[in-house]
Amino acid sequence: MKQLLIILMILCSAAGASADNYFSVMTYNVENLFDTIHDAEKRDMEFIPESERHWTGFRLRKKLKDICKVIAGADTVEACPVIGLCEVENDNVMRQLTEHTPLKVQGYKYVMTNSEDPRGIDVALLYKPDRFRLIRHKSIRAQTSVPTRDVLYVCGTMDYKDTLDIFLLHLPSKLGKEVAARNRKIVTMETLVRADSVFRNRQKATVIIMGDFNDELREEQMEPYRRYGFRDLTEGLQPGSYKYKGEWSFIDHIMLRTSTSRETKARVVTMPFLLEKDKKEGGKMPRRMYIGPKYHGGVSDHLPVIVRLDCSDEKNQ
Repeated sequence: MKQLLIILMILCSAAGASADNYFSVMTYNVENLFDTIHDAEKRDMEFIPESERHWTGFRLRKKLKDICKVIAGADTVEACPVIGLCEVENDNVMRQLTEHTPLKVQGYKYVMTNSEDPRGIDVALLYKPDRFRLIRHKSIRAQTSVPTRDVLYVCGTMDYKDTLDIFLLHLPSKLGKEVAARNRKIVTMETLVRADSVFRNRQKATVIIMGDFNDELREEQMEPYRRYGFRDLTEGLQPGSYKYKGEWSFIDHIMLRTSTSRETKARVVTMPFLLEKDKKEGGKMPRRMYIGPKYHGGVSDHLPVIVRLDCSDEKNQ
């Protein structure tokens, strides 16, 4: 823990002028970030100490510490100023992450949804107020046939200059097949319509839609985003954000639409402790938290994706 605190303090002191020219945004599905307390209104019984998984305070604290390491090391210059987190249970775990880990020295704040997802998982946006000044935020609930996660809309300014609008989502999984696909489309279109309204109301805008899309975006799935002027910054990146049956894929995306000539650089975060040898299929794979009911000690079955936005004045006038 002391080593992590030192790393964060070094990053804080090193941010300097080089960080002023860009702004980093990251999305990360942290895989079942639950506290250890049962919520009577949610199906979270598998993540309590008495469950088959034996989800304990010690295991939770380790997971929070590992998430800190990701945030501290994902960007080589500073701790990332804006991070979208998927699969977060509640305010309790977010308070522990921001107030009772080394992230506290960075002054992170957060906003999150409180949706009707049956398991009780939501999305949350971490941000550093010294680099991202929050203007407003709200939850968006699409009219799906079954309850799912709300979309989190956040508006703020990057380094007190350019405005950035973010839509953070965690679309319905593929369980349910056709029904799930229809619900993913409903949430997607609701998000795109809301994002388009930002451009109708503001002459200059930069909008990001990011999170866990629970699907690769092939031609058919990309068509609505292209129609609304978005491009997928994860396209062509390696190795992927998720691996299933030996195949890497991208289901975690960062979509961008901007009215400026803003340059971007995206990459997958592949820190060694996030990966392990894929003994069955070969290569590497994300080191996940559980394999079935057995505790495995990893962080997540997803890898984070980060993008740098060029914020230099000459690029964005």
